[in-house]
Amino acid sequence: MRAALMWTITDFPAYGMVCGWSTHGRLSCPYCQENSKAFHLPNGRKISFFDCHRQFLPLGHPFRKNRNDFKKGLAENHAPPERLSGDDMFRQIQQLPDILFGKPSERQVVEGFGDWHNWVKKNIFWELPY
Repeated sequence: MRAALMWTITDFPAYGMVCGWSTHGRLSCPYCQENSKAFHLPNGRKISFFDCHRQFLPLGHPFRKNRNDFKKGLAENHAPPERLSGDDMFRQIQQLPDILFGKPSERQVVEGFGDWHNWVKKNIFWELPY
């Protein structure tokens, strides 16, 4: 017997639990990943995504040129980051170590977490036969 997950309707935190991508921190945007333009607020340690996603608007959109209503004096001239293919994402997943769930005796560290990826686990959906 085989099963298939066709789609889910979830909010952003649940998306992170389903796919294994942490939705916290500077790299929480699954599209931008290491190309994120998120920044720390100066009077706190919170991360802000304000004005990070204007790059996804069409090139001729008036909001891209608007220098007053977004970050002061900045227009968005960059193209959006390239979307990862399923094969590229699978290669990233294959590099993850096996995570033991429960209460392990030592802290489990995923190499590269927070630097170039936000993967926290290898989801079982990658191991199903399709």
